[in-house]
Amino acid sequence: SIIALAFVLAIGFLLVILSCALYYNWWPLLVVATYILAPLPNAICARCAGEYDIMSDYNSGVVDAGHFVTGMFIVTGFCLPFVLAHAEVITVPAMIMSICGGILVYGTIITYSHFFSLQDEDY
Repeated sequence: SIIALAFVLAIGFLLVILSCALYYNWWPLLVVATYILAPLPNAICARCAGEYDIMSDYNSGVVDAGHFVTGMFIVTGFCLPFVLAHAEVITVPAMIMSICGGILVYGTIITYSHFFSLQDEDY
């Protein structure tokens, strides 16, 4: 299953790179920066807030701020191709390929975190 996830992730990045290379415009490559930066606020804020303490159901403002900034990066990753296409910086097919690549990359990240996260459930 992890090999299939790696294959889908590679296809997602390939679509983003092809959206740049086929239409001779490298602006859609900015979306890759949002893929890289999106999980960082959650990791940093969870570590700073001590989310892994004894009371795991407690959410502090730092954790909520991390979720908010991560949400901003994810929305930016999907909306940046729309804005670039609306400003006629990139073409519509490049926008579609970039968005499809983003769906595959974020879908892979969500699937990986869903199936391979540590499930510490005490009954």
